[in-house]
Amino acid sequence: MRLWGAAMVRNEADVIETFVRHNLSTLDGLAIVDHGSFDGTSEILAALVKEGLPLRIYRDQEPSFQQSLRMTQVVRETLRDQHADFVFALDADEFLRVPRRDLLEAVLLDVPPGMHAVGHWCTYVPDSFEEGGPIGPRHLRRRLKVERREPYCSYKVIVGRGMLERPNDRVIDGNHMVASPADTQAPRHARLREDVVIFAHCPVRSRAQLESKVILGYLARQARPGNAIPTSVHWRDLYAELRAGGSFSDTRLAEISCNYGLERKDWRPMSEIELMEDPVSLTLEIRYPPSVGLDTLRRVMLFAESLVARSK
Repeated sequence: MRLWGAAMVRNEADVIETFVRHNLSTLDGLAIVDHGSFDGTSEILAALVKEGLPLRIYRDQEPSFQQSLRMTQVVRETLRDQHADFVFALDADEFLRVPRRDLLEAVLLDVPPGMHAVGHWCTYVPDSFEEGGPIGPRHLRRRLKVERREPYCSYKVIVGRGMLERPNDRVIDGNHMVASPADTQAPRHARLREDVVIFAHCPVRSRAQLESKVILGYLARQARPGNAIPTSVHWRDLYAELRAGGSFSDTRLAEISCNYGLERKDWRPMSEIELMEDPVSLTLEIRYPPSVGLDTLRRVMLFAESLVARSK
């Protein structure tokens, strides 16, 4: 069985090497869309390709964020050209925990023909949010005991070859499922057990990382042609908070981690949130540390320049 991953990344120099090396310890290859990175991510990916790792890198210089469109294209190409049986739709802050590859394959073989699968998406909260250094054990030790999202948002999709037979199917924004505009209700996906695979998700690693991600992520979504798809509420709300002059303390970063992706009305204080020990053993081999630090102002300037260049 051939298992690949696909991801769309932007400015993830602090985590991209660990993401690649760790997930390739389970997967046979990764197809990565480098969405206009300018923080050293592109150079790190080039170095990993030069090592001979099974990577296919796509460059996307479009400033706006069109995740569903690009992920659908790359997943289809990976299924076709790499003869993948399944493609795991990933983000750069997600790390597969697969105790046994043979068990994962056996479970995927039981997925009915034409159906896709999903794995549990588990949010991890770092022990500390100190700046600098690659992602490590302190980031993936404790996770939410109970995921409090809408049902489909608690999972990430594992796309099967049936997608090649349905030209209108697409990976929806967020990589939570595969659907078609013609669907009148959410299609069924096979849910894999947590002892088979989880997507360990660490969305908040440091203050500078999150502030940069929120600002550029929100603006990139707003820059989509026609802005037809509403901006995610967590991007909108956090952006508004920063635009009003706020910043994120360690307590606030922990709260954001635990409530990530929820509407503000559904947030709960840390005192009501229970974490559990469930460490992920990362594959750590850092040969290419980021060449530049996290500088949000510089990133915003470069992003603005890309928008200006597009308008000419």
